[in-house]
Amino acid sequence: MANLSKIASRLDAVMDLMGPAIAVMLLAMGIETYRDGGSLGWPIAGAVLLVINLWVAWRRLARRRKPSPQS
Repeated sequence: MANLSKIASRLDAVMDLMGPAIAVMLLAMGIETYRDGGSLGWPIAGAVLLVINLWVAWRRLARRRKPSPQS
């Protein structure tokens, strides 16, 4: 039988990593829009979203790490 808690934990980790991937795509689209004559706000917004998503993913993945045994 499948261990559902382990599957849910791994799925949650994958979802945490999808945020930065989507933010990178938004940043690339913002840069392309800016190069085509759009507002500078698009790449800035993409960069801010990327930083926030990386911060959230780092915190959540760090919380999942098991503490090392104390000797």
